[in-house]
Amino acid sequence: MADDIVILAGARTPFGAWSGGTDGSGAKGGRLQGQDPFDLAAAALKAALAGSGLEPRAVDEVVFGNAYHVGPHACYGGRYVGHRAGLPDSSPGKTVGLACGSGLYAVAVAAQDLRLGAASIAAAAGADAPSMVRKAVLIPSFTDLSAGEAIAASTHRTCLEAGISREDQDRWALRSHALAGKAQKSGLFASEIVQVPGLAADDLVLRDPAPEHFTRSEPLFEGSTPTHASVHGIADGGSALLLARGPAAGRIEPLGRLLADAVTSEAPRRMALACAGALKRAVSEAGVRVEDIDLFEINETFAGQVLADIKELGIPEEKVNVNGGAIALGHAFGGTGGRLVLTLLKELGRRNLRLGAAAISVGGGQGVAVVVER
Repeated sequence: MADDIVILAGARTPFGAWSGGTDGSGAKGGRLQGQDPFDLAAAALKAALAGSGLEPRAVDEVVFGNAYHVGPHACYGGRYVGHRAGLPDSSPGKTVGLACGSGLYAVAVAAQDLRLGAASIAAAAGADAPSMVRKAVLIPSFTDLSAGEAIAASTHRTCLEAGISREDQDRWALRSHALAGKAQKSGLFASEIVQVPGLAADDLVLRDPAPEHFTRSEPLFEGSTPTHASVHGIADGGSALLLARGPAAGRIEPLGRLLADAVTSEAPRRMALACAGALKRAVSEAGVRVEDIDLFEINETFAGQVLADIKELGIPEEKVNVNGGAIALGHAFGGTGGRLVLTLLKELGRRNLRLGAAAISVGGGQGVAVVVER
């Protein structure tokens, strides 16, 4: 249909452990250190263009999702992404921010511009480079002043209320690494990833995850059920999707259709349930039911947060993050939204399934979600 918004193509960089952490082998992270968010998003956008067969001049605009604006030129945002990807001067670039949900929000904003007729083909890109962010800035950002506590503390409380135990969270974290490792070894992620200098594949996945790694992990704070092993890995990385509407949408066989998007909010201390609220709204906007969704990609900010969302939505675990999630692959903040959608669409295709939904919980009690159709 001419009014459909389609996702023509997408790509992402590998997600690399940030310089302040370690990779899946225990070695110091930082293999992407020195590449700024514009480099990472541009690399993904170039690869998405190559995969689509489109010339850079075909892209009417870039919407760039970025959580941590770092460096003296961060204010140039999406403009630099477009230029470094080879787009012409006539293609504007703009930057949007929704903390951890910035990349998925970029998809929603690009779709809105397409619906309004501001563009026929839009790039929704996203990236972050935590290796460029000082620890004195990055680590305190995980405390939500609106809630008056760290997001780990609010997640811990939600888990207690929902009856989600430390053991449940350890199990989910192990599952994330096991599934991601299996997908990585079988080459499933190869079609998503464009190699960049310093890294060819996601490097946070544990090579041989054992239950003891998770059961022995220290709590994030005294008495907490979330631990250092059941929280997302911090990663450098970028992603990009090409969206189209109108005649442009019919020129290329698409990856899928974007049916709906939603941004919602809860009380700040209910951040862990924000994914569920956004997913309910997006599913309603798409005119389907939660039980109609074949696969979900729910960002693993914490294992307990995903389990709380699963319980709130009443969905089977086997539909969620079937190739692992951010606990294993890492969370590249602005780069994560595009990865979720790309991974989701490709897996729907492999399984010959139709409907998928992706969502990210955001500090402050916000959530962002999309529903797609293959």
